[in-house]
Amino acid sequence: MLRSLGLLCIALVDLMPLLAGAAELRLGLALEPSSLDPHYHNYGGNRAFAPHLFEGLVRMDAQQKPMPGLARSWVALDDTTWEFRLRPGVLFHDGTPLTAEDVAYSLARVPDVPNNPSSFNLYLGTLNKVEVVDALTLRLHTAEPEPLLPVNLSAIAILSRKNGEGAPTESYNTGRAAIGTGPYRLISWNRGQSISLVRNDAYWGGVPDWERVQIRFIRVPAARVAALSAGDVDAIDRVPVGDVARITEDPRFRITENPSPDAIGFMLDVTDRVPPGITASDGRLLTSNPLRNLKVRQAINLAIDRQAIVGRIMQGHAIATNQYMMPGEYGYSDRLPALRADPQGAHRLLAEAGFPDGFRLTLQCQNDRFVNDAAICQAVAQMLTRAGISAQPEVMPHAVWVGRANRREFSMFTYIWPLETGEPSGAFRNHLVTPTRMEDRSSNRGGYRNPALDALVQKATRTIDPAQREALLTEAADIGFSDVALLPLHRQVDVVAYSSRFRVPQRGGGHFRAMDVEPAP
Repeated sequence: MLRSLGLLCIALVDLMPLLAGAAELRLGLALEPSSLDPHYHNYGGNRAFAPHLFEGLVRMDAQQKPMPGLARSWVALDDTTWEFRLRPGVLFHDGTPLTAEDVAYSLARVPDVPNNPSSFNLYLGTLNKVEVVDALTLRLHTAEPEPLLPVNLSAIAILSRKNGEGAPTESYNTGRAAIGTGPYRLISWNRGQSISLVRNDAYWGGVPDWERVQIRFIRVPAARVAALSAGDVDAIDRVPVGDVARITEDPRFRITENPSPDAIGFMLDVTDRVPPGITASDGRLLTSNPLRNLKVRQAINLAIDRQAIVGRIMQGHAIATNQYMMPGEYGYSDRLPALRADPQGAHRLLAEAGFPDGFRLTLQCQNDRFVNDAAICQAVAQMLTRAGISAQPEVMPHAVWVGRANRREFSMFTYIWPLETGEPSGAFRNHLVTPTRMEDRSSNRGGYRNPALDALVQKATRTIDPAQREALLTEAADIGFSDVALLPLHRQVDVVAYSSRFRVPQRGGGHFRAMDVEPAP
């Protein structure tokens, strides 16, 4: 008993610096991770949170350019061999040094995480051998040239082999295996409510600003704004566009806006099957899928008024787009015509496709995934109805949506395409290229197949010369988006609001993290 009391006293003494006036940051965020296992689910909520705990060999800067992470340098030894040299002196949260063995273990684990809803495996390309040269050097061998491998590895978290080997995803969720090299250490995760972190004083990148971080997950936008206004949190993300002007005028708060690297839109199921959520105009079941008809897809594209969505629903906090990339970005095609809404033209295309009376369509949409997602769903349903397709929106939380999407219960559904590597090859491979592995098929949820696009993207990802690679990717964009394989609508502008006691410099990447917030000078 005395020994237990003594240990308790020691623990309390150790905690005193944290309990007595320590610097704390309180965030109110829209997206909660689905797991703390950074290899489990390639989902925005997970990718937003994971860098608090875990890091990659490479990191991306605010301009989406690669820079050293856990690897201090890398070099291509030949067309199929990359050599990475690790930073010396990096420690995991438990004090264990980072070595090349941890990297080899982490890369081997990515393809084998069971039951993952969307795999990170695509970022490994044709990696087929990891050679540990010494404690801080490893060579990655690929079956084919992989010029984008360092960029793609920015998406892969490096785990502790000592703590992670044999550990299932649930061991990360409980915290037992959630041992990374990142700037913060996990205290607790109260699912559906909050995550508590404490700073990693041994962090190789310098001591973080905040001794403690409390992240509250507040799905409802108005509730996030209310929490900020009441002083319950210090900063929030995904500020509702209707509240931006009011918050800007309040001297207690500041606003930072950044164009998002993510494209927002809809995916279409184009597979040959009885389509879920689609019936004839009189309610009869259809035996074939009208979305397989290019003219039907073109009609849907013409029916949607992107400028109205940007101007009215997003109130200018978005940029209309008809492809993954924006003008001036790597892989943007200027050959694709700008789309203007044409409901009459959509009517004509439907008639030519054999649907003069249109058909009924259910839109399945998330209501907690991106800014104004439910309102966008309602607006698109109205636009389609005016063009001759009787559309009804069905909105649901992302946690419900992802399970149903993986079971292929949808025909037209909202989507977000991450473009965090500054170029579109990952998005093509994840969502439009024909999957070659069963475990990768959940990402291409529309079932699109086009051998010509597949060949272009495959060749692009093996092409060393950047200009030649970009030409191949723009040609792939011409094919995929002319084919209306999916429907990008806009790139949103991410808006964060925070107390004037802090500052948030301009940033990139589309995610808001504790590392983005600094004390005000």
